[in-house]
Amino acid sequence: MISLKKLLSENVLGDLPSSKLMKMKWNPITEDTPELEEAAFSLNEGFATWTMQFAPMTLNGVSLDPKKTYTVKARSTVEAIKKASKMAGLSGDSWMATQTHKLVKIG
Repeated sequence: MISLKKLLSENVLGDLPSSKLMKMKWNPITEDTPELEEAAFSLNEGFATWTMQFAPMTLNGVSLDPKKTYTVKARSTVEAIKKASKMAGLSGDSWMATQTHKLVKIG
């Protein structure tokens, strides 16, 4: 009886489908791909610059005033409010209790 190894090595089955496939020019396991790394660093993740002003209030001992403007880089309005709250001195989930006086997306 013929072993499977011998059958495959003699190519009794004809051309194997893998022989018809294009050969890879690089090995993703052993070689780096500089093109992909460069593309990842040049990818703009959708950050925008926002200016934020809070309505006049005192929250957790922090006085918020519409005269004070906070400029942050964020992907969404919620993230902009969170970052501006942190810049104002609020901590934890206090940002949820803030009231927005003005929130403008600059670009």
